[in-house]
Amino acid sequence: MARTVIKFPEVIHFSTDYTVLISDVNSADHLGADKTLAIMIEAQMRFLSHFGYAKAPLIEGVGYIMADTECVYKAESKYGDELLIDVAACNFANKSFELNYRISNKTKGLVAAYIKAGMVFFDYETGATQPVPEKFKKKFI
Repeated sequence: MARTVIKFPEVIHFSTDYTVLISDVNSADHLGADKTLAIMIEAQMRFLSHFGYAKAPLIEGVGYIMADTECVYKAESKYGDELLIDVAACNFANKSFELNYRISNKTKGLVAAYIKAGMVFFDYETGATQPVPEKFKKKFI
């Protein structure tokens, strides 16, 4: 079986902490896969807010959508564990870029997961893709 490999970039643009809640834990007594993606979205919103984009889903007046997501789980996280989520914006193309996440379990001292999300700029009224706003792109390259 082919395995997904995510190489986290060297440059980190943003980091945030998160404590695993009891509502994040599944019947196997660890952080659920569905909750991992919810934590990723929370980190995304904190990242965008940090860079002045608090009015989701707009960046420089242009909408954006998540086109795809890949996740590699490396270790379990349990209720009460302290996580550090590092975020990097990279691989900019004409109409898209990637957000890469590294979720580290500070309580256990190890990496819990890597996530890569493909983001596309999008006009919600016309349904058409849009170019990456240059002002946004310049913040990261």
